[in-house]
Amino acid sequence: MGRSLVLFSFLFMAISLSAQRGGNYASSVGLSGGYAEDGFGIMATYNYHLDRSTYAQLSIFAAIAEDKGDYDIPYNIFTVQPGCFFKVWEQPNFRRYALNIGGGGVIGYEVINNGNNTLDTGAVIDGKSRFIYGIYAGVEWEMILGNDLSLLIKANEYYHINSDVGNFYPYVGIGLRYFLF
Repeated sequence: MGRSLVLFSFLFMAISLSAQRGGNYASSVGLSGGYAEDGFGIMATYNYHLDRSTYAQLSIFAAIAEDKGDYDIPYNIFTVQPGCFFKVWEQPNFRRYALNIGGGGVIGYEVINNGNNTLDTGAVIDGKSRFIYGIYAGVEWEMILGNDLSLLIKANEYYHINSDVGNFYPYVGIGLRYFLF
């Protein structure tokens, strides 16, 4: 199942990148930071704009968190996310604000308690550090600050099929997007 998802994700990106209608309008990079479940997350993105309302996105996400329950168990999540986004609303007159929705695949690695199966108290951890995979859906609100720069508020909901941390994992962040050309 994991290999088929990876193959599907790469195939999806290849089709998206070759499905240009009228050429590349722009490429952009972004960086955001914010809330991830139980901690902090940071995301770097590269967007390849297929036209004025569609772009393929490749993101790298890292979360540093701590599961607070009977015991405080630190964990980290590192993922790569190929996806595609579509503009669903844009301010009609000045095109200063836009709302985009999209989604795609997720593949990565989660590290539970720095790879140790026991806590300092001697308790044994049930979960393991492992490769994870799944899908995500996302929303991006963008405010244009200038010709090359925009403010970005991003929210993603991940579904990790085989995670020991939890299947559903949210991320909400704020950052900047810079248009390369």
